[in-house]
Amino acid sequence: MIRKQLVIGALYLFLLPSCTDRNSTNEVLAEANKVHLESVAMHDQVEKEINKKKKIAIERNSAAHLVKLDSLHKLVDLWEEGTVEVPGFEHEHHHESGKEHHQHKNAPQMTDESMLEYQRNTKEAIQELQKYLNDLEIR
Repeated sequence: MIRKQLVIGALYLFLLPSCTDRNSTNEVLAEANKVHLESVAMHDQVEKEINKKKKIAIERNSAAHLVKLDSLHKLVDLWEEGTVEVPGFEHEHHHESGKEHHQHKNAPQMTDESMLEYQRNTKEAIQELQKYLNDLEIR
């Protein structure tokens, strides 16, 4: 499901018209950056929760849950690889003890509206992963 949303987001890059009302550019990109930062914050929460649940699964000797959590972690990594920063906004660092989280990738050429839609799609994708994680109970 996540790959489908990333593909849809990529299609928006090429399908939306490139004409933009320059007066609304700052507002559109500011909204895109707001959504981006919300997504990055969710990503950080999801990673912490995965690690917490992995510890519980290890304590309870639940190999099946560990496999699910490892798979989910790989999907979260794929999500992270697909994120791009909004042009014109400084990157915020959210690094845990030297671990590089969010990469500094420049956005491909796209309209401001496309950037906003892309950020909304990536947020929706991390929300789905978060929901799956929240629904995963370790017994």
